[in-house]
Amino acid sequence: MCTEMTDKEQKYYKRIKSSFIGQTIKEVYYEELDYDTDSEFWEISDEIHSVDMNVIFRLDNDQLLQIKWDNEFYCYGIGFENLPEIIKREGFKTINVSNNSNWKKFIDKAISGIKVLWDISEGVTSTYSENRIIKKENSITKLPQTWELSFDNEKVWISALEIDGEKRANFWADHLSVIFTNHEQEKYQLIEKASTQHGI
Repeated sequence: MCTEMTDKEQKYYKRIKSSFIGQTIKEVYYEELDYDTDSEFWEISDEIHSVDMNVIFRLDNDQLLQIKWDNEFYCYGIGFENLPEIIKREGFKTINVSNNSNWKKFIDKAISGIKVLWDISEGVTSTYSENRIIKKENSITKLPQTWELSFDNEKVWISALEIDGEKRANFWADHLSVIFTNHEQEKYQLIEKASTQHGI
């Protein structure tokens, strides 16, 4: 299993460190698909939130950082970007969840560390010509599956996975799950299933 860090991965860690570590969360938002109803579907339990699109932090330095699933490394991994402002987009709604009991305890607390849990898949890639395989190569796909955010002694996990109606975890998903307890993290084996991990 290949675990040596690439230049791209090192830059990813530097961006995370300079953007998040030591910063204090002032507000938290979820960006969801707008189902044109007053009902909200993100709070699937007291310990897990299910988010269609993005988690947005407003930090004490007034930066807006959007945590999202993206294809920086491979679809679908955890990525992020700076936002100039929260923009209302057609077909989406942005919900301020700062007063939710799960997030309220982290408001005005600094992010003391982030551990990135990577998933690595090894396989064979085939090249075709007119329905015939002309070349086979061993391939390695590596993506940042989960972020473990630390606030001193407490943790929150944000993972590119979707928990279905049968409570099964579907990894590598165009979806985010926010997990607030170690009990639920262990249940869905976020750390156990990680191929490799690196803390910042």
